[in-house]
Order: sequence, then C-alpha cells, then structure tokens
Amino acid sequence: MRKRGLLIAVLVVLIAALAFLLYMYVGLIRRPQIVTGPGGVRMRHLFSIYGYGKDPSQLLSKPYDVATDKKGNIYISDTGNSRVLVFDDSGDFLFKFGTKGKKRGQFETPLGIAVGADGRIYVADRILNKVLIFNSKGKFIKEFKVMMPLVLAVANSKVYIATYGPIIIYDLEGNELAKWGRRGQKKGEFDFPGGIAVDKKGSVYLSDTNNLRLQALDKNGEVLWVLGSPAKDIMAKERRFGLPAGVALDEDRRIYLVDAFHFSLRILNRHGKEISELGGEPGQEEGQFYQAAGIAYLGKGTIAVADQFNNRVQVLEVTIPNK
Repeated sequence: MRKRGLLIAVLVVLIAALAFLLYMYVGLIRRPQIVTGPGGVRMRHLFSIYGYGKDPSQLLSKPYDVATDKKGNIYISDTGNSRVLVFDDSGDFLFKFGTKGKKRGQFETPLGIAVGADGRIYVADRILNKVLIFNSKGKFIKEFKVMMPLVLAVANSKVYIATYGPIIIYDLEGNELAKWGRRGQKKGEFDFPGGIAVDKKGSVYLSDTNNLRLQALDKNGEVLWVLGSPAKDIMAKERRFGLPAGVALDEDRRIYLVDAFHFSLRILNRHGKEISELGGEPGQEEGQFYQAAGIAYLGKGTIAVADQFNNRVQVLEVTIPNK
C-alpha cells in the first residue's frame, strides 16, 4: 500500500509537471509577442482571421488585399476562392459575396479592394480586366473595364486605380477623369504597383513594386519624392526595399508599408523618412508574416494585414511614441 501511495504521488507530480510545461508552451511560446522596432515603435498582435468556419471551403485562400469602412469592418479579397469576406472590427463574420466566373458581377482573380464613404465596395479583377462595384451589403451594382487593374483606393469622391503601368483616376461611377504615367522605370513611371493610398489633400502614395521603390505624387500626378530605385536583380543587396507591397495611411499621414520580401512592416512619415521597421523573420506564428500583401488602417493605431501565404488576415496594434 505504501509503494502504491508513493507511485500515485509520483504520477501526480509528473502530471503536474507536464501540465506546467504545456502551460509554458501555450502561454509563453505560442502567445503572440510584442515586437519592438527602431525608435521604440511596438507592434502587438490582436487577432487573426483564417475564415468563417473550420470547413476547408470556409477558410481563406491567398487573401491579397484588405479594406475597411467607417465602422471599422474588415473587407478581404479572398483571391484563391474568388470572393469577398466581410468581418466586424472584432473579427466576427458578417457576410460574403462573389462567385467564380466570367459573367457580369463575377470574379476570376479579385485583387485590390476599397470601400467608399457611402459604403460601396470596389473590387479590381486583374484577369477579367474590370472593376466591380457592390453596395454595402455585397449586392452587385455595376462594373467597368480597366486594363489589368491591381490595387485601388477610394478618396475625395474619386477611385484611384493602379494598373500594370499607368495610374487611372475615375469618378465613383467608373468614368475616367485622368491618367498618370506609364509602365517604366523613370520617376513618375510604374511597374506593377502593389499598393496605393490617397490622403485628403489628394496626394498619392504608391508602392511601385517591381521598381522596388515608393513614390509620392501630388494631386496633379507630379512626383513629390521617390524612395528606393530599380535594381538589376530583384535580390540585389543594395535595394532599398525587399519587395514593397500594400500601403496605408493613418490620421497623421504616416505611411504603413508592407515589405513582402523583408517579411516586415515599415513605417515612414509623409515625406518618406523611415520611422521604424517591425518584423523581418518569416514565419507562421501570430505577429509574423510570410509574403504579406495588402494592408488597411482601421483607426486608433490598428492595422489589418493580408498575410497572403499564411492564408490569413492579421489585425495588429502599432504604438508609435510621441516625440
């Protein structure tokens, strides 16, 4: 009996030790860490969206872009599934829309997504060469032709569309107003941009992806500044960016840039001066990225990032010290 009692006591100790180790793993190792970058800037993972259920058909597949509205709802271009998913600001599923096909109102490859002040949703389909407009509930309204649209922004009652080369500006109904630049490597030329953001003054901040640079343009399309430059090799060590992708702006016109090949988030002021870089190691843990693409600023220091090759959207809080 004494031996049996001793054996039970040992088993209890072992179980307790195992439980403690499991707690340490889940609570400390797996728990999202606060990432600190230069200048004391911090990034904290809040939650991730992997889909709206556990069935494979309900999960995200290569989400390319993300947008938000006045309520802070999160709109995701679920590119691999040819649809759009919508969640509230807590990550709870609201609704989805879109079907795969070539008919009016259907998607083939939805990439860029943006939401206007009136709640209308704009989605760029690169393969079908069109931009589709839906109402705030996801009901199809109309579409208009655009040659290879990639990403877009809705601001100042205009739709700014970055294509394979030129930037084309439309009114909210899809009537062309202006066209800036062309495909190329000179200043004011572009090569398959991966992100576009517009401030209230009409200045445009463009992630000129294949040219490995960030360009800022005024409301007339004139170049304000350029950061980075094309390289002979996309993997060249001297390049300023790994691969610039999604772009977003906060209330202070700070620029949030996704750097896909640096697996990081880079923050700059509106003049192109870098404030900080967060991340840098590819991974699947919460707070890490694997060739992320689009980004949206949700307000109050919160961003959503389309973590493309991790098949999720991460919502993160970024804290920038006052100086």
